[in-house]
Amino acid sequence: MKPKILITGPPRCGKSTLILKLIEHFSQKNVKIYGFLTPEIRKDNKREGFYVEDIYSKKRFPLARVGNFNTNFKLGKYSVFVQDFDNYITELLESIEKIPGSIYCIDEIGKMELFSKKFQEFIKKLFESDIIIIATIGMKIKHPIKDYILSISNSVLLSLNIKNQEEIFNKIVSAVK
Repeated sequence: MKPKILITGPPRCGKSTLILKLIEHFSQKNVKIYGFLTPEIRKDNKREGFYVEDIYSKKRFPLARVGNFNTNFKLGKYSVFVQDFDNYITELLESIEKIPGSIYCIDEIGKMELFSKKFQEFIKKLFESDIIIIATIGMKIKHPIKDYILSISNSVLLSLNIKNQEEIFNKIVSAVK
C-alpha cells in the first residue's frame, strides 16, 4: 500500500505552506497532483472566510464566510457552505479510481470540512485506496474519521512546527519515492 501521510501542528506553523511546497516539488517531477486546498478569503487584511480550490482544475468556490448566510452549519463566526462542498465531493468520489500513479493532497481535514457526511465517506474511500495521500489535519480535532485514518497501517502522522519544516519536507519526499 502506498503511504498516507498526515501533517499536524499548531495554527500558523506552516502546514499549508508545506503542502504548497510539496505540490510544487512533485509537479516539477511530472507527478500528477490531485486534491484541494482551502486558502483564506481576505479583505482589508482580515480573514473573511475560506475557499475550496481544486489543485488540478484551479476551480474555486467559498467553503465558509464570516456572517449569517442561509446554512445550518456554523463554526464560530463562520457560516459553512456544506451543500456546495458536498456537490464538489460527489465529483471527487466518482474519480478516485481514475487517478492511479498520482498524489492526492488535502489541505485540510478540518472541522468545517467534516460537517460534510460526503467528505467523511470520501476520506474513508480515499484512505482505503492505493493512492499516495498527503494531507493536513487539525491537531486538536476529535472525530471518528481521524481515529479511523490513523488506524490504517500505512498512515503516518507527522507533527510540524516552525523549526522542523525542512526535516518534515525531506521525510515526506523520501516516503513518496
